[in-house]
Amino acid sequence: MRTCAVLLLSLASQIACAAAAPLPKPVKVALDAVTAICTEVEGKPNTVDAIKRVDLNADSHEDYVLDVGSVNCDGAASVYGDREKGVLVFVGDGKGGAAEAFHEPSFGIRLDDSGAGSKLWLTVMGAMCGKQPAADFASENTKFFFQNNAIHLRDETNSLSNFDE
Repeated sequence: MRTCAVLLLSLASQIACAAAAPLPKPVKVALDAVTAICTEVEGKPNTVDAIKRVDLNADSHEDYVLDVGSVNCDGAASVYGDREKGVLVFVGDGKGGAAEAFHEPSFGIRLDDSGAGSKLWLTVMGAMCGKQPAADFASENTKFFFQNNAIHLRDETNSLSNFDE
């Protein structure tokens, strides 16, 4: 029984170490810049949910999504505003590095791991995809997702198309 407990503890330790792998330098620099906004006003940044690790381009390497909307600033809750927040996507190289592939504002993100490959859904203003401004905020219903090194659009007609920058 003791051997089994030691084996489980060792396995749990290895899993925890793997999950806590250091961030690539560009991701860490971007995260530090976001948290500096909070610390400059004497707040305490909480970044527990800020970085999502997922393979978005199906190359078997970990990619990184920095969701500024998931950063909380204790002591200065409104420091990041109440509307769009930055979303940065970094493509991992499998060697501990990553390159920024996307940086735009979003009203929220959702990761979708169902089906073939992971998708990052972004809720954005329609102007980002060439739509005329809506009559009011509630009329906006456009979402992007990032998959296989391309930005895709799903609009209110539920159709998909590629978005070329």
